[in-house]
Amino acid sequence: MKFIRAVVFLFLFFPPCLHAGIKDPVAVKGVFDLRMCTDEEFIYRLRGQWEFYWNKMLHPADFENPDRIKPDYYGLVPSYWTDYPSDSVGTTPMGYATYRAVVLLPPGFRKVMGFDMPVFDSSYEIYVNGKKMAGNGTPGTSEAETVPAYQRNFFRFVPERDTIDIVINVANFHHRRGGFWLPMKIGTFNAVQKRLSLSWAGDWGTLSFLLGYSLLFFLFYLLYIKDNLMAFFSIATIGLAIRPLFTSNFLINSLGAGLSWNWLIRSEYLGLYLILTGWYWFALYLYPSKFFRLITRIITVIFAAAAILTLFLPVRIFSYATFIIYPLLILLILYCITRSIKGALERNRLDIVYFATFLLLTYGAVHDVNLSMGKSTVPTVYILTYTLVLFVFIQAVLLLYKWVKSFSEKEQLRQELEYMNRNLEIMVTERTHEINARKEEIEIQNKKIELQNRQLSDTIQLKNKIFSVIAHDLRSPVVNILYMLNLLKDDEYKEKYDSFANSSIQYAQQVINLLENMLVWGRDQEDKIKFAPGLHDLADIILTNLSIFKETADKKDIMVNFTQIGNSKAYFDRDLMDIIIRNLLSNAVKYTSRGGRISILLKDKSMTKEGIILKVCDNGIGISPEKQKTLFSTDEIESTPGTEDEKGTGIGLKLCYELVRINNGTISVDSRVGEGTCFTIVLPDRKSKA
Repeated sequence: MKFIRAVVFLFLFFPPCLHAGIKDPVAVKGVFDLRMCTDEEFIYRLRGQWEFYWNKMLHPADFENPDRIKPDYYGLVPSYWTDYPSDSVGTTPMGYATYRAVVLLPPGFRKVMGFDMPVFDSSYEIYVNGKKMAGNGTPGTSEAETVPAYQRNFFRFVPERDTIDIVINVANFHHRRGGFWLPMKIGTFNAVQKRLSLSWAGDWGTLSFLLGYSLLFFLFYLLYIKDNLMAFFSIATIGLAIRPLFTSNFLINSLGAGLSWNWLIRSEYLGLYLILTGWYWFALYLYPSKFFRLITRIITVIFAAAAILTLFLPVRIFSYATFIIYPLLILLILYCITRSIKGALERNRLDIVYFATFLLLTYGAVHDVNLSMGKSTVPTVYILTYTLVLFVFIQAVLLLYKWVKSFSEKEQLRQELEYMNRNLEIMVTERTHEINARKEEIEIQNKKIELQNRQLSDTIQLKNKIFSVIAHDLRSPVVNILYMLNLLKDDEYKEKYDSFANSSIQYAQQVINLLENMLVWGRDQEDKIKFAPGLHDLADIILTNLSIFKETADKKDIMVNFTQIGNSKAYFDRDLMDIIIRNLLSNAVKYTSRGGRISILLKDKSMTKEGIILKVCDNGIGISPEKQKTLFSTDEIESTPGTEDEKGTGIGLKLCYELVRINNGTISVDSRVGEGTCFTIVLPDRKSKA
């Protein structure tokens, strides 16, 4: 607990220090003076007083005669233009304006520079020394001429003189507010590019981390359906995981989704409603209260109505929902903090940790609110998602703690039950002569109780082992992802960005595959697997999974061959068969040595009424006869490392056996140590008759 509190304490004070060493020059009446800069590499945010020309769309040529045109006001950047004094400028939310500033460079400075442009509300174009360099959408003097857009821009610029003249035209006729609400950054090209790359890598890493943990919590909820706390925490975490797609660096644009500006804003607000709804219900189940339950239900209705209106109303109208969101966010934070303080005063260790993490979330929330209102100074990106990364990690630790405590309580109950059974047997012995008529019935009941006790003990031991494997196998890829993200901070690893990104995606896929296997296994334990059979093409599923494992097989120089003879359609559940084939191919690649081969045969034997036969064979390390006897049994879970120490949970083949059985098929294995293994699956080619 002390360690967690120390980590939270450091994190609370760490974000402000990210920029503590950066002393940005502040513009005075539209002039940034960098002449005293002596650093080889530098990056500055252009904050301060910019020349502001309201309802004017000016161009560099208009400033050739400085005596002919004067600014209406020296506006503070970053801020919205509606924040400027109405008696001096008279701005309105809808309109257009020109911002201008002059940057004085060190004498003779001619290095390549980088410009990192934020998004503007809601369109802009930038001119540097008379040349148009970038823009978002189309700024115009009316709504008909203006096209809004959100896209982060980065461009290079080589100064030819000691001054840089920056002219930015901004127009807004679509949002509830307009202006220069985030500062632009300039500096040496490498410094700006590195900062931007780290920001993108951080957003992708955060998205992967939160998405993986949201699926993990949802898995726990499915295994223990009554634990609503996990369900709503998963919902809130999913909303936070996708938030970087529509804010900050707008990662959705890099995916080629082609999302319009209106739907980009709608997605951001819909995500906020999902996050806050999940958090309200999470807080309710964490700290139950009849009064807060009523409030949560009312707020859920409000957010549901707001989400529907967001789908149909224009941005300039539904964006006013922020004035409802922020008070409700404050109410939620105050409730969580006050309840956690109450628990902390009662010396509840969990509440002490929750109090610290809620303070952490408060910091991130307050910062993001200020940023969205154009009030933030440092840092200039949304950080609530990053603070949630630490909160989710702490929540995972608390979750494991609760599970260990729960299993300890179950073990104690089992021991108490055994003690009661022993006493019951003594009582039965003493009263044997008195109740001979009931002796046989009592003995039968005792045997049933003993059987149930053994089954309970076996179940607890099995789940204990499986969850210990989960904890290890989840930690490994997540740690690797974080390690690679840390490496990207160093210049020497910058050229390996694509390699590290691909590796991070591969580790994230490992987490998803593990969670999917565990989800199906958990449903199988409670007989809740959804079975929807039909006539499907088995070859399509095989080819899809071959494409998934192609990169992994290529890395081990494994040759994969797929042969189809005759019809490839069989009667099965497509989703379950996809899991079966994925596990078989995963094992084949895992246990085949470098330079080996994998052969897949799909053969139609429906004419001889033998069904459709699928064989997955490899020339890998093989399976010993002793292990073959318990290969498909659930009595023992054992994970064997692959030829290159690949990890696994040990439930893949057992899961395959159960899923094949559900599909009314059969699975068998033929293997020799040192020669290879061949799995044969026989599936029906048509629906069986009742």
